[in-house]
Amino acid sequence: MDRRWMYYAHRSSTEYREGVTEFVTFADNDRKSRMSMHMLCPCRDCKNEQMIEDKDEVHAHLIMNGFMKKYTCWTKHGEQEAPDVAAEEVLDQDVENTAAAREGMFVPSPLGGETIDLDTQCLSTMLHDIEDAEDNDRDYEKFSKLVEDCQMPLYDGCKSKHSKLSCVLELMKLKASNGWSDKSFTELLELLKDLLPEGNNLPQTTYEAKQVLCPLGLEVRRIHACPNDCILYYKEYADLDVCPICGASRYKRAKSEGEGSKSKRGGPAKVVWYLPIAERMKRMFANKEQAKLVRWHAEERKVDTMLRHPADSVQWRTIDRIYQEFSNDPRNMRFAMCTDGINPFGDLSSRHSTWPVLLVNYNLPPWLCFKRKYIMLAMLIQGPRQPGNDIDVFLEPIIDDFERLWNEGTRTWDAYAQEYFNLHAMLFCTINDYPALGNLSGQTVKGKWACSECMEETRSKWLKHSHKTVYMGHRRFLPRYHPYRNMRKNFNGHRDTAGPPTELTGTEVHNLVMGITNEFGKKRKVGKRKEKSTSKEKTEEHVEKQKTKERSMWKKKSIFWRLPYWKDLEVRHCIDLMHVEKNVCESLMGLLLNPGTTKDGLNARRDLEDMGVRSELHPITTESGRVYLPPACYTLSKEEKIDLLTCLSGIKVPSGYSSRISRLVSLQDLKLVGMKSHDCHVLITELLPVAIRNILPPKVRHTIQRLCSFFHAIGQKIIDPEGLDELQAELVRTLCHLEMYFPPTFFDIMEHLPVHLVRQTKCCGPAFMTQMYPCERYLGILKGYVRNRSHPEGSIIESYTTEEAIEFCVDYMSETSSIGLPRSHHEGRLDGVGTVGRKTIRLDRKVYDKAHFTVLQHMTEVVPYVDEHLAVIRHENPGRSESWVRNKHMSSFNEWLKNRIARLQNLSSETLQCLSQGPEWSATTWQGYDINGYTFHTVKQDSKCTVQNSGLRIEATSDGGRRDQYYGKVEQILELDYLKFKIPLFRCRWVDLRNVKVDNEGFTTVNLANNAYKDEPFVLAKQVVQVFYIVDPCNKKLHVVREGKRRIVGLDNIADEDDYNQHVHGIGQEIPLEEEEEEDEVQYARVDHEEGLFL
Repeated sequence: MDRRWMYYAHRSSTEYREGVTEFVTFADNDRKSRMSMHMLCPCRDCKNEQMIEDKDEVHAHLIMNGFMKKYTCWTKHGEQEAPDVAAEEVLDQDVENTAAAREGMFVPSPLGGETIDLDTQCLSTMLHDIEDAEDNDRDYEKFSKLVEDCQMPLYDGCKSKHSKLSCVLELMKLKASNGWSDKSFTELLELLKDLLPEGNNLPQTTYEAKQVLCPLGLEVRRIHACPNDCILYYKEYADLDVCPICGASRYKRAKSEGEGSKSKRGGPAKVVWYLPIAERMKRMFANKEQAKLVRWHAEERKVDTMLRHPADSVQWRTIDRIYQEFSNDPRNMRFAMCTDGINPFGDLSSRHSTWPVLLVNYNLPPWLCFKRKYIMLAMLIQGPRQPGNDIDVFLEPIIDDFERLWNEGTRTWDAYAQEYFNLHAMLFCTINDYPALGNLSGQTVKGKWACSECMEETRSKWLKHSHKTVYMGHRRFLPRYHPYRNMRKNFNGHRDTAGPPTELTGTEVHNLVMGITNEFGKKRKVGKRKEKSTSKEKTEEHVEKQKTKERSMWKKKSIFWRLPYWKDLEVRHCIDLMHVEKNVCESLMGLLLNPGTTKDGLNARRDLEDMGVRSELHPITTESGRVYLPPACYTLSKEEKIDLLTCLSGIKVPSGYSSRISRLVSLQDLKLVGMKSHDCHVLITELLPVAIRNILPPKVRHTIQRLCSFFHAIGQKIIDPEGLDELQAELVRTLCHLEMYFPPTFFDIMEHLPVHLVRQTKCCGPAFMTQMYPCERYLGILKGYVRNRSHPEGSIIESYTTEEAIEFCVDYMSETSSIGLPRSHHEGRLDGVGTVGRKTIRLDRKVYDKAHFTVLQHMTEVVPYVDEHLAVIRHENPGRSESWVRNKHMSSFNEWLKNRIARLQNLSSETLQCLSQGPEWSATTWQGYDINGYTFHTVKQDSKCTVQNSGLRIEATSDGGRRDQYYGKVEQILELDYLKFKIPLFRCRWVDLRNVKVDNEGFTTVNLANNAYKDEPFVLAKQVVQVFYIVDPCNKKLHVVREGKRRIVGLDNIADEDDYNQHVHGIGQEIPLEEEEEEDEVQYARVDHEEGLFL
């Protein structure tokens, strides 16, 4: 009996209603035969668990709610015969699909399961479960059109998979991923429509194409706002036309048509676009694969003592301990919020500032949570003025939803578990640059109490001549009896016996802000005109305001305190490592190169005079009246500046490592120009410690190198928490040394904030998970969405929502890549793929034997035969040295193995058979090769490029049995053909191990001109690690070794974070940091040159 109507037919259709009537009649007859007064109701809510007396009530339940799952055989109502098994399996799957659809998650499987042939049956299932709402007729028409487009062939006679809907999806994906304008896309559609057969169904304009996808879009709310940022016209203010605080109109005034006519009401004065977060969270569970990913942090994350993810952090575990009901379900989601201003027009001016609010899902693996696909745009605040301290006004809808998601949750269909559950979500932290951190937290981030962590215990000093506040006093972080605490001259002229600032708990901070009353808006309501104040009254009013401002470091009580769990978080607003690195690097390079805008000048020296310290550096007035500033210990001579910049300009790094460093160097002006954030990151963590090796006094140089070493260590993707305390102690000593050598003007708030990064890492996990690099990249993508410069925010929202719908469909398309998950250059290439300069050659005997021997020695299946052959040689040649045995083994093993395998009767290993026979005499050579997450070039190819991809390192056993690191360069790339498989080899020029040194600063240096091991030139390409070489500034004949990068986690099913191999060896870990035993030991002025500054 066909009962597909129970789950396929729409509940308003005649077919369904007739079926329900048939069921009720059948069930009523069964009740009468049993002489019962009640019958069970099989609707979705009652599920045959509730007895109902009135059959009309059962009829109403089934019309309103539909049938429960898997009830195609009415066994509870007197039916004995089970329906066809195959039909029931199909119906079961359809029931699951419709369950997801009724929650508004258009198509969990409706687009065909794992692939998207756009199964019409699945799409219609989605339609037939639309809730009976007020606008159902309109929605039903839209979804019916979607099904119609799915069934409609692109043109008569085309392949069945090419429907109108599938083609529009593919074309819209191309438009979104390549940033095509609407005009260019319309022109493309017109051309394609003209090329296709007559009567084709392809849309002709961009608007028509978007209408096809319209039903897949999620809700976007346009909320009006006061132009002075006082309120949102939301909730109790929704019906107002005038701001109750400042009196500004809700709407713009349109120009009047003629003289005397009234002006018409225009559009809203300011708009906020809110993209409801709950619906977008629920949609993620609509897809089976995406729903499984949400559980990654609990089910697939590697759990050990290391910090790899926020789930490894103290704060995550604290939430788990306090709120066990939340943590018991791994599907409950934890987010980080990021917001920053952008100029949507792409220029660097600040005349227009649009503020997106982004959410990052920390449930996902670290290699996915910051991808474009998974960053959620939650809100867009219209410019041109930035919200500043009034951002709480705009965040209210998001906080309302997070409150609701925490307290009540939302009923969600999980396609992976095939069940409904109550989804909860929370905000784990915020990620912002420092000014935005102040806006969100309500704290002052400049002036006397600028440190968001030290708060009212911030150590600050106003410099009278430099007109700035500086933040020193890092001796208080030292152990209590450290000798530096008693030094005066070497620091600020005073002893320091204070302890570190108190680390306040969230509850204690909450108590500080409880009594604050917020007043939002940039322009208060104006009453009757006041009498003009005298200048004296104005001065007194200004002084009083300043005193009030200085009495408190809080500008407001942040809206985030509304969240019940906010007070339980150790770190609520994260300090962004990216901006700290950038500011410290720029300050450091400015101080060293002294390009004009520097931390060291006349005012800085006069501040030293006022402090009564470092008399050697005080300004000197010459007889001619000019002022002379003696060279400080950090002042570079012109020759040193040239050496530093020449070293940087000569650096070539591997592909994908960074931008070209040489383009940042201006040798003519002796400065660095155009440095971006990532340039600063690479410079301060990797390159600067090498570039200053031959300049500056040793103590100053080592201090800078130790600072660079800290940034390198804190930015690692895998961190050992047991080493964090030592890292913090090392940083504090480094900051104290900086205070000794550098002028007070160097110490902006950014130079102080690193002292809090270690604690933040302990609380929130690795710093790379709380920095703004991925968010800044995403903000750049949003700027690229702008097509209409008159309405930039509207353009962004339209493009985002279109891409959102496309991305959802792409999850079901087997052969289509996601827009937000760009394909890695190394995907599918980890086992090796040639890229440049393919050539076929015939190997000579000597090269053939050496290459084949290298392959055999590193194959697991051959190892037993290697041991056997060595034993045979030793047995037949007793008394011979191991060196002789090894040489004999190298010359005879290939032929011996071939004969040995040939004698075997039942050899099951096809691989071993191919290896014993040897490769083809013809081999393929390449100039470029991608393998193991690296791109390698030969030395010849490198000479043509601006990158350096020929350097490599391998760990091998020497003759004495010791494991050593061997360094070299790739001279030739060979691909040996063993018929069933190919094996890539690198022919290398190896550095003599005796010319590999590790100096007293922890740097590995090599002499690339001294080569050795010419009898063993080959190495398996799979076994090497990429390095690059920098000419050593101390000795031009030597090169300093730096590690390359590889990013392979998430590629080809590699999911272990240990596969990250970025900067494996720390830099400068052995750099000595000499303690200053006596106060008079520090030499503040350079004695090796006299290139001071005349003013």
